[in-house]
Amino acid sequence: MIKFIHTGDLHLGSVFENASFPADVAKLRREELFKTFNSIVKAAVSLKDNFLLICGDLFEEKFCTAHDIKRVFDTLASLTDIEVLIIAGNHDLYSSTYRHYANKYPNIHIFRHEKIEKKSFEKFNADIYAISWDKAAYYAEPDFSNIKLDENKINILMLHADCAPNSTYMPINIKAISDIGFDYIALGHIHKPRQVTGRAYYCGSAEPLDFKETGEHGIYHIEADKDAFKIDFVKLASRNFVVSKVNITPDMGYLDILRALTANISHESLNNDMHRLAISGMVNSAINLDEIIAQAKPSFFYMEYSNDTIPDFDVDYIKQQNENNIIGKFIEKMQQYDMTDEKYRRALYKGLALLLSEGDK
Repeated sequence: MIKFIHTGDLHLGSVFENASFPADVAKLRREELFKTFNSIVKAAVSLKDNFLLICGDLFEEKFCTAHDIKRVFDTLASLTDIEVLIIAGNHDLYSSTYRHYANKYPNIHIFRHEKIEKKSFEKFNADIYAISWDKAAYYAEPDFSNIKLDENKINILMLHADCAPNSTYMPINIKAISDIGFDYIALGHIHKPRQVTGRAYYCGSAEPLDFKETGEHGIYHIEADKDAFKIDFVKLASRNFVVSKVNITPDMGYLDILRALTANISHESLNNDMHRLAISGMVNSAINLDEIIAQAKPSFFYMEYSNDTIPDFDVDYIKQQNENNIIGKFIEKMQQYDMTDEKYRRALYKGLALLLSEGDK
């Protein structure tokens, strides 16, 4: 029986240059990536694992400093009883990130990029196969034609690849690869953890990077031999990214809206997670929604929002008061359409909000 952690896509060193959150939050998140890396190392020790598999994009090489890389390798080298296996991904290519660290530490094994390599560990009766990235795009699957598995051993494959056809990120036929007979296929590149097929899994990003990466994040812990297989997901992320929908109705007052913004969010999540509120519906035209949201913001560790609400105007009254100007003409024109259709109704209210705001200037 062998025990190992499957992780990857940590993107250590990232500065979140295209993130929606501000620089001070980005700086904090950068350090939290390293915190999660350290949690993975501690987990490997506490679980008494034999292997730590890192399936690409350990680093964000564009922003990772020499100090960042050195501190990571020094930490991994301290795991003297654990074999660390690393492949380069599309964000940390072999030549630019790993070449100087290849064969430098006895317990750290970095796979090369020319072809699929095999590293054998007789002590654990295991063969581990993998290939690294060393260019910006791969349009074809690696060559498996010369791979002959020893059926008496535990055979593991590591890839940083895409199961989608026609991808430029090393497209693979996962079913065909699974049929070769690997006991576990450790995949990186896709940032949400999931089982692809059989014993093939994407580990996901151990720490989520943006609002596209909702849900739980962490690592997979596996125990396996030729006759048994057990896999557990271990949540390790410092924070979650949470997207919530908030629906506003015209009958809701100030306090109702304030409560609605946090109604379905736990106290723990408010204090710890990254939140995005997608606010929609119809709001009483006398209410300043942006002001209410600003008052709610201190309740969150971090919160951003989109406001897709429309004001609840008394259209007939506004039309009567503006029958001889552009506002009245706009209402008359829009009412020629089917106002039971959501898209036309929204267009009317959005247009009115814009025209009335222009009149207030």
